[in-house]
Amino acid sequence: MLRGGVEYSQWNQQHGEGTSLSVENVYTPATLPGLGATINYLHTQGTVGLDWRTSPGYSRRGVYFGVTGHDYRDSDDQFGFRMAEYDAVQHLPILRETWVLSFHERVQNAYGSDNQQIPFFMLPALGGGSSLRGYSSWRFRDRNSLLLQAEWRIMVNRYLDMAFFYDAGKVTAKSSDLDLDHLKDDWGFGLRFHGPFSTPLRVEIAHSRETSIGFIFSSSASF
Repeated sequence: MLRGGVEYSQWNQQHGEGTSLSVENVYTPATLPGLGATINYLHTQGTVGLDWRTSPGYSRRGVYFGVTGHDYRDSDDQFGFRMAEYDAVQHLPILRETWVLSFHERVQNAYGSDNQQIPFFMLPALGGGSSLRGYSSWRFRDRNSLLLQAEWRIMVNRYLDMAFFYDAGKVTAKSSDLDLDHLKDDWGFGLRFHGPFSTPLRVEIAHSRETSIGFIFSSSASF
């Protein structure tokens, strides 16, 4: 599989809403790179991979391995950076595919371009319905991230699966610290309403050390 793309985007920030302190009330641009900045990015990316799954949206067997490179070029040469992403998915069918053991591993590494800084909101992040499901969205951010996920999927009928899942991961300032020590983790249960090639509705309940019960509603597969 070969895939690539180019996009031009502008990133703006507004004052936060709600009862909690907004980020600019806690940090300054000197302590949190990119705070308050308006950034124009020319983003190019390319992926090389091998994919034996039925479909990325729904599959009960197969393997995927992929490497993606991102280049975010800032028109003002202040916040340009590059990121490498390594992804692996394995679906192992059991009992004529009535059960499936599914695994997902992902590593992300971000590097500043020519001594430029990486904005805090563009750093690799974990948390939310597609990564660490028992934590709030983008709960953890840093230059490097490690995500490990495992699911036991059980076919209820041709349109419905249920699954028990476990997620673990961490973010670090140095890529050498991406090991299995001090991982954040969560676990839970979910239902997936699907067709032959897609998962239009995924409903899950997740638990972590920070969240007793979290609910997830998504229109895509977990991985």
